[in-house]
Amino acid sequence: MKSFIPIYAKTLLLQGSSTTGTFVDGFFFVEEKIRIKDASQLFDFCKWIDQNVGGGSSANIDLLFSAFKNPSNQELQNQVKEIADKIFQIKSIQSKLNQVK
Repeated sequence: MKSFIPIYAKTLLLQGSSTTGTFVDGFFFVEEKIRIKDASQLFDFCKWIDQNVGGGSSANIDLLFSAFKNPSNQELQNQVKEIADKIFQIKSIQSKLNQVK
């Protein structure tokens, strides 16, 4: 079963995480604009992204939300692992480049 993050929330969370560097900090950056009925679930989603994936983008946030909502769907979890591995590689390269500077 595919689950979708509300469009307004997707926009806010992506803006917040882009500004602050993490989804949890990004949530707090935009929390006044988040609907109360969505806040708890979206905060849990942000924690899940930061702990299990390491980031996200407009290209994959719907997939990540669907995987968050369907933890027993192995196909989705495998796709999330691929994304997390790519993000880890990118962050490792960035860290090495920063050490060279």
